[in-house]
Amino acid sequence: MITVVGTGAGAPVDARVTAGAELVVGGRRHLDAVRLPEGAERIVLGPLAPALDTIGKYVAEERPVVVLASGDPGFFGIVRALAERFGPERLDVRPGVSSVAAAFARTGLTWDDAVVVSAHGRDPRTAVNLCRAHPKVAVLTGPGAGPAELGAALRDTGRVLVVATSLGSAEERVERVTPAEAAGRDWGAAVSVVLCLDEARALGPVR
Repeated sequence: MITVVGTGAGAPVDARVTAGAELVVGGRRHLDAVRLPEGAERIVLGPLAPALDTIGKYVAEERPVVVLASGDPGFFGIVRALAERFGPERLDVRPGVSSVAAAFARTGLTWDDAVVVSAHGRDPRTAVNLCRAHPKVAVLTGPGAGPAELGAALRDTGRVLVVATSLGSAEERVERVTPAEAAGRDWGAAVSVVLCLDEARALGPVR
């Protein structure tokens, strides 16, 4: 069984979830934030393919695996790759609070009427076009598609960008900036999500 645990913006990981694991996979900050069982193999998640191969060896021997991920791992997360490789029946998913839900909560806005798009590993023009077309958009960022790139493409729109960084950690920051301000900064790699808002329309139900 592969237990997939969402971490970050919600409650800390219950130590009982990882207690019996023989393999624990996750980003460095996720692994550093939990107490790992003595003797468990630890893999810092980088390229996905080698990690999946190692997980496969443990699964074949019916040895317990825990995968740590950010927020809700079924929402643009690692659950897709794990289910495709090993089958959903082998997964026990324990979702946390998604970065999108956390960002909207920090901003005091509902998000049942928001458009959500991932720009991670994708052409950022799709996210830009959605930000232009809709008053309330959440963009999951990635290399080459972060706040600076979105800001540069949205200078003429009058939108407000809410940049959420390191959600759920001691370094958490949520900043409201204009597209021009976003374009002029180096945001680093810790940005979780960017909300693109037409504030005149986003404060109420979007129709």
